[in-house]
Amino acid sequence: MNMRNVTLAAIAAAVTVSAIGLFVSHVRKKFSEPVAEKVTLEQRADEALAYARKHHMNTDYVLLLDYSIPSGTPRLFVWDYERDKVVARTYVMHGVGGGSTAKEPMFSNKAGSKCSSLGKFKVLKSHGAKLRRSYRLQGLERSNSHAYKRGIMIHRSTWVDKWCWKKYIPLHEPSCQGCITVSSKGMSYLEKLIKSESTPLLLWSYC
Repeated sequence: MNMRNVTLAAIAAAVTVSAIGLFVSHVRKKFSEPVAEKVTLEQRADEALAYARKHHMNTDYVLLLDYSIPSGTPRLFVWDYERDKVVARTYVMHGVGGGSTAKEPMFSNKAGSKCSSLGKFKVLKSHGAKLRRSYRLQGLERSNSHAYKRGIMIHRSTWVDKWCWKKYIPLHEPSCQGCITVSSKGMSYLEKLIKSESTPLLLWSYC
């Protein structure tokens, strides 16, 4: 083998080693990157308590609504801080707007969108104009700041009762245009809780 061939072979070997090194480095980086863990209900409750204290809201209970859970599974949780656990849960269907499907909700703060909204809400004692068994919601963040103007509230629907056995509750515009639409049984529990508490409850919806 002449000198030229030796040099070329050496260069090829160096390039191969370098390429392997880059590949190994990429693999190590890929598998060493931390995987984002799902925030637990307990962590949400802790964060909600801190927010409630800061904004002079109820520190005995919080309502946590996880839209990442299928609508045919209870996804609104009542967290009791004294007992440090969930004491009730109910089904919630989501709004029909924005291209939402029964499986995947779309979210919006826009008036007329018929979408559910994410963020923290204050649960008010006032009722909707047409639904006595309802409680208006005041949006506390940019993502839900138009909630009161939109008429967003907690209310029940027999549609939820009828279809909650399915994995995803079918969309139904008369029942939900962005409100927190729950089962009749869930509404009975929430009604008693909201009436019994003198300080406004915090409801936090997230996905």
